[in-house]
Amino acid sequence: MINPVESLAEQPQLSALPESRGRWVHALTHLDPKYGGLSAAVPQLASSLALAHGFSIDIAAFTDPEEDATLPQHPEVPVSTWSADRKRWFPGATASRRFRDQMRGAAGVHIHGLWEASTNVSAHTARSLRIPYVVSAHGMLEPWALANKGFKKRIYANLIERENVNGAACLHALTRAEAQNYRTFGSRRSIAIIPNGVRLPHTIDGSIFYHRFPNLRGQRIVLFLGRIHLKKGLRILIESWAKVATRFPDATLVLAGPDCENSLSALQELIAGKHITNRVVFTGMLVNEMKWSALASAHAFVLPSYSEGLSVATLEAMGMGLPVIISEQCHLPEVKDRDTGWIVQTDASSLETALDNMLSNSPAVNGEIGNRGRRLIHERYNWKAVSRQMAELYLWIAGGNEPHTFELLKGRR
Repeated sequence: MINPVESLAEQPQLSALPESRGRWVHALTHLDPKYGGLSAAVPQLASSLALAHGFSIDIAAFTDPEEDATLPQHPEVPVSTWSADRKRWFPGATASRRFRDQMRGAAGVHIHGLWEASTNVSAHTARSLRIPYVVSAHGMLEPWALANKGFKKRIYANLIERENVNGAACLHALTRAEAQNYRTFGSRRSIAIIPNGVRLPHTIDGSIFYHRFPNLRGQRIVLFLGRIHLKKGLRILIESWAKVATRFPDATLVLAGPDCENSLSALQELIAGKHITNRVVFTGMLVNEMKWSALASAHAFVLPSYSEGLSVATLEAMGMGLPVIISEQCHLPEVKDRDTGWIVQTDASSLETALDNMLSNSPAVNGEIGNRGRRLIHERYNWKAVSRQMAELYLWIAGGNEPHTFELLKGRR
């Protein structure tokens, strides 16, 4: 076992719940971890709001038929599952009536994500029942995201999505950059800037990862943790690693995550062409103990993404004390301001320089960089602080006092 890691968000026991402050429904598409950070962030936020702040929280998960949508770690948050297939949601459909019945009587609805059936169904139902709702874009208004299938999104935005966004009682942005994305999208609603949080395990067994991947013992591991998707900047990561690897024979790039849109085969072909097959390891998706063990075994974390909301994996890596190398599009300026790693351009040259600098540092220097990141996460990105901010937002929407624990950009309510 490595040294125990203190949980960043201790929760009260169920018997210590404060008096209920009303029921909020959190709606999102997918709860399976293979779909990305939302599947972790939303249940953890819901749990913290329920246990620490007395809200009754339901999760409405719009899922695929084969998807596992259970939350065994959060029994305090009931989950209902609904079809993610848009064709099932025509007016008057059985699913529409059942969903309306579930929403009836809710104090509010929190909609996570855009461009999905879950967004339109939840927003339309909330408006019809006169229930206030919050929209969280979670990076889905980023320039790269809007350009991806851009023609279809422009049509859909004009017909449907702008009404959903502009009908919100308040918009939720993870960062100031995302707040600007809402304004660029044309919304003048008030915007609450509240980040993601992370929760670290109490203890982590670093040997679990090495037991599965014994060839990595003795190597300095540079870890990417996320979906294997080209939007994550993995092509430029491979191109830069091909040069860096020749100078640091004791370093290995580990790419951990599920294949997305058949990106894996393209990356494997690129790696073979660069003759670095023995310097890059694909682990597949790592979850629970294995994920934390990989983070405990790593020497640094890298994410040169073209588009992010606020990467949960980056926050987890910083919470584990790893120096991080991220792109500007990860929207964590504190990495530079607090000297917790390197912020790079999305090009191979910039990334190569950062990797070279990190691997040239002594363990003591990188350790101090990582410790500064750990302190930052403890101060700002823990669920205790984040859920308090979200609770104040919900109470303000219900007619309470203006919140003071987060930045609120005033607009139309």
